[in-house]
Amino acid sequence: MRFTISTAYLSPDEVLPLAVAADEAGYHGMSFSDHVVNLETLRTPYPYTPDGDRRWKPFTPWLDPMVSIAAAGAVTERLHFTTNVFVLPMRDPFTVAKTVGTASVLTGGRVALGVGMGWCEEEFDLLGQPFRRRGARADEMLDLLRALWAGGWVEHHGEFYDVPRLEMTPAPPGPVPVYVGGLSEAALRRAARNDGWVSDLMTTAEAAETRATLDRHREEAGR
Repeated sequence: MRFTISTAYLSPDEVLPLAVAADEAGYHGMSFSDHVVNLETLRTPYPYTPDGDRRWKPFTPWLDPMVSIAAAGAVTERLHFTTNVFVLPMRDPFTVAKTVGTASVLTGGRVALGVGMGWCEEEFDLLGQPFRRRGARADEMLDLLRALWAGGWVEHHGEFYDVPRLEMTPAPPGPVPVYVGGLSEAALRRAARNDGWVSDLMTTAEAAETRATLDRHREEAGR
């Protein structure tokens, strides 16, 4: 079993000392959460609490995950990093490929990408990305990300992205694992198609039940 420390809601001045201590103590990794902004009022209810209220108060720190990973990677030698979770379809695929790929290069391949489909429509609006069909768009983004991370010339013609022949250098030193967060059936099937799953808060029994569902989906997907 490997242990990863979540940094959600931590004060910024705690992050790097914690990374150094975790590296020295033999922890496997450190994860960073993701929101760009926190709106005062929302139409969209928060989906992970019974009353729809957010788990954090206004002015809770939300560090940029990739900047944080690069900084933590510079002060550690063995610690791995991931996101818990990065709202993938709220961005464009090229910026994501560049920032994640650069973090992987600078840390010697110690970066994985944990993605979620997002829940806050207003945040999508502010970042100029469509909320509708975000899951299908994220699936195509993941195909494009892996192609860009592989190095060499890339050309892609899909439903959402039409990409002429191009290259993005430097490429990561190896494949970047992709983990998928979420509790819906679509999220679990997407996790089974990729490299792993990121849970929400749950009991051990609930996690075991979800694991069995994931195993079934992975078998169906031939993975």
